[in-house]
Amino acid sequence: MSFDFLSLKPATRFFHAFNDDYYQEVPDDWWVIVTDVVSSTKAIEAGRYKDINMLGAACITAVFNTVGGATIPFVFGGDGASLLCSSDALDALIDELLAVKSFGQDFYDLELRVGCVPVSHIKECGKNIQVARLELSPGNSLALFNGGGLALADSIIKADETGEFCKLHTVTRLPNLEGLSCHWQPLKSVNGQIITLLVHAVHDHEYPRIVDNIEQILNKGNSDINPVKIQHMKLRGLFENFFLEKFAASKGRGTHIWPTLKSLFEKIYLRVANFINLKSGPYQPETYLTELRNNSDFRKFDDMVRMVLDCDLQVIKELHTYLEREQANGKIAYGTHVSNEALMTCLLLDLHHSQHIHFIDGADGGYAMAAKSLKAQTAHWAS
Repeated sequence: MSFDFLSLKPATRFFHAFNDDYYQEVPDDWWVIVTDVVSSTKAIEAGRYKDINMLGAACITAVFNTVGGATIPFVFGGDGASLLCSSDALDALIDELLAVKSFGQDFYDLELRVGCVPVSHIKECGKNIQVARLELSPGNSLALFNGGGLALADSIIKADETGEFCKLHTVTRLPNLEGLSCHWQPLKSVNGQIITLLVHAVHDHEYPRIVDNIEQILNKGNSDINPVKIQHMKLRGLFENFFLEKFAASKGRGTHIWPTLKSLFEKIYLRVANFINLKSGPYQPETYLTELRNNSDFRKFDDMVRMVLDCDLQVIKELHTYLEREQANGKIAYGTHVSNEALMTCLLLDLHHSQHIHFIDGADGGYAMAAKSLKAQTAHWAS
């Protein structure tokens, strides 16, 4: 069975995530790769969630730089990422992710778990992996996953102490994180507060009904729920995250002078260009900012619904009431986290062809904190 992510029929609306016509089964000889930050809750409590986000996004960046772009299915999970790859690409990608692991340990003092599970093993365990392609804009797509395989792979890797699935060895070289950046300040809520939402349906056929009900509640607010609002975006300070962006500019070589100058020039140029709408080369400020908003992953699906939304307080209250009712009826498990702002981490692949993706998470824990309450509910299912 052949599989080419970019050749999949493009879904153009988030609701297509619940239409089987857009999904294709992943071949048995492919692999699921999962990364996540170990003991991320402690780091969150220490106020380091932005570092956790950056390390999670670094995994996707390193993989894309290895395979030559966003050509394979992936999903950003806040404190890590899940990806699919062929057997031919596996060794190179694991090696690069182990370099990210070393980078995270050395520069952030965070431990990154890296593991992989063959799709054939997922199927032997009674689960499956199907993938759809949600096209955000031409050349920019997110993967949508169903079948239960990603969650199973995550559990297998976390439980493994032998090294069969969870990779215990290390590499000493540096990863190539070219394109990873964080130019923008946290995105403050305009409507009221930012809600990070996870919803896991007991039965897959319930998702269309549940998401439709959620969207009806969101539409009552009659407001823009995308946390990325161009008119309210502000650039970070000149030297904020400077080390990371300098390192990314080095393409994994770790040199100092040229990446430092390059990063400093880019930061200064970005400020001037956005202030006076200066168009130069591939960077067209108005076009880029419109694309940035469209290319944000504030809604996605990977065996559960993931959303980061800017909502007014009444809408958030109604959402909680609805979700509590569905949970009490045994239809879903869910988790939420409410904060005053969202975080955005950017991956600039090729501005000449408008290829750039922006990862959104709630501040102060976002997906990781929402997952805590969801896991408590799913544990109750098992009991």
